[in-house]
Amino acid sequence: MAKSGSITTNESHGRSVKLSWSLSSQSVENNQSTLSWSITGAGSASGWVMTGGFKAVINGTTVYSTSTDTRIQLYNGTSVASGTTKITHNADGTKSFSLSIEAGVYTYAVSVTASGTHTLDTIPRASTVSATNTNLNSASTITITRASSSFTHTLTYSFGSTTGTIVSKTTSTSVSWTPALTLANQIPNAVSGTCTITCDTYNGSTKIGSKTCTLTLTVPASVKPTMTSVTATRVDGDVPTAWAIYVQNKSKATVTINGAAGAYGSTISSYSISGGGYSSTASSFTTGLLAASGTITFTAKVTDSRGRVSDAKTVSISVVAYSAPSFSSYISQRATSAGVINDDGTYIRGLISFSYATCSSKNTITCATYYKKSSATSWTNANKSFSSGTAFTFGGGAISTESSYDVKYTITDAFTTVTIIDMVSTASVLMDFKAGGKGIAIGKVSEKDKTLEIADSWELEVHGKKLIDYIYPIGSIYLSVNSTSPATLFGGSWTQLKDRFLLGAGSTYSSGATGGAATHKLSVAEMPSHAHDTPFFNNMTNNGEMKSDFIGVFGKGVTASQALKDTGQTSTMEMWWINQTNTAEGNEWAYLTSAKGSGSAHNNMPPYLVVYMWKRTA
Repeated sequence: MAKSGSITTNESHGRSVKLSWSLSSQSVENNQSTLSWSITGAGSASGWVMTGGFKAVINGTTVYSTSTDTRIQLYNGTSVASGTTKITHNADGTKSFSLSIEAGVYTYAVSVTASGTHTLDTIPRASTVSATNTNLNSASTITITRASSSFTHTLTYSFGSTTGTIVSKTTSTSVSWTPALTLANQIPNAVSGTCTITCDTYNGSTKIGSKTCTLTLTVPASVKPTMTSVTATRVDGDVPTAWAIYVQNKSKATVTINGAAGAYGSTISSYSISGGGYSSTASSFTTGLLAASGTITFTAKVTDSRGRVSDAKTVSISVVAYSAPSFSSYISQRATSAGVINDDGTYIRGLISFSYATCSSKNTITCATYYKKSSATSWTNANKSFSSGTAFTFGGGAISTESSYDVKYTITDAFTTVTIIDMVSTASVLMDFKAGGKGIAIGKVSEKDKTLEIADSWELEVHGKKLIDYIYPIGSIYLSVNSTSPATLFGGSWTQLKDRFLLGAGSTYSSGATGGAATHKLSVAEMPSHAHDTPFFNNMTNNGEMKSDFIGVFGKGVTASQALKDTGQTSTMEMWWINQTNTAEGNEWAYLTSAKGSGSAHNNMPPYLVVYMWKRTA
């Protein structure tokens, strides 16, 4: 591109002709350049040469022409002609034009010519445009930089598959545009997208060019998925439907997200429900049994295809506490019909304490009593209910004084039956011999052949000591593969011993001492004395560099050539020397082998059988 230029013909008789041009002005509105041109004599001759038949052409237009008969004395520098011409540029403002000059120097025929192509400065045409990034439903400022104040502009946008006009043929250089929120439908899987703004530039009614720019449109954070509600429905299971309540460890809940929907084109991609110790990624799920009582709150959210998360919605349920009925104490004794305790009574007096969950007064308890001779297999229903903490009498006078009886009490609520079994001994006597002479009892009636029986309430002592003190005196150890405490079996006070072996006391280990460990990590001193054979390896390159598989095996090294020199070797052999101090053998040169082993602790236990152990303390 240029603002001036010239072409000069060849010489004839020392004379040539020069056509020069320069840019006088440019019209942005008309897309035209005005050139000034001139024709002058040129060449090396000092005098004049008769010349005629001039013709100058610029951009296809002959701007000057004379007859071959019209001749002038042409000196170097003679001004032949001058003028102006207008050149219309291309639609985009660019323009290259041709020019030529010819004349007849010394002769009538054309004897000198010149031609060329020159490029003019581009005339600004289409205005440039820029725009600020913005959220949908918020204003963006579109700035137009125009070449002429007379230009007007039409702005349009393209976003996804939708297009639209922002403004038509505006004279403003700054336009505020608020993209509609509905454009979010074009990017259902993203939170932002690229919008293209096209600026069409007009000069009057003529469109003279277009320019584009891009901006990022972002879906506002307020645009996120929604749901109408989250609901919980009882799953009664064993709970009577008429109760219309949730019961701890008996009820379940089905939790459902309702009315979940994406926003402006997005779709629901995932669900989240949590509460009561459960969680799910489904839109509806049924919990397991509700382990907690009180208020349980479930929280639900949904996520859409843009990754946006909805506001949380919650639903709370009230769970009534429940635990199985349980006996806290019980006692069964012989009694009279009036319920007076009597060792020779033919009735049984029971005193039972128990508890149960009322479940907001929905749950009820049913009590039942059964008895049988200890030697019998079938139970007799006493048809006797009972209340907690209130004594009652049953048996109808049929409880034989010569037999022991098993007594069974049951309590039943809506879900569970709990049973305990007690025993009532025979009538109390000092001593009794079984009929036939094959059994004897103390403190009760004899009931078993070839057996010495002692009443439950009696203690057996020998030389002033209880039997347990002979078998398990204080300090004794009791072992069993069963977990039942010896206190339950024999009485007395016991401490359980856990996670250790027993070792016989002696001069090395005194009674009551403890120690030992399940695992042990060897120290260097505990390792057997040993040595390693270490061969030489031909694994070092001639220039003294260690090969990759040996680098780092040894600590402090020297090159192969140095090692050869120091040791007097004649072949290249891999050696990685260290100067080590050996307190037993003095200083010497040695090479170190690679380390093996992990240094982990090892199991220190002999074969074993695990049992329960107790030590009697009182």
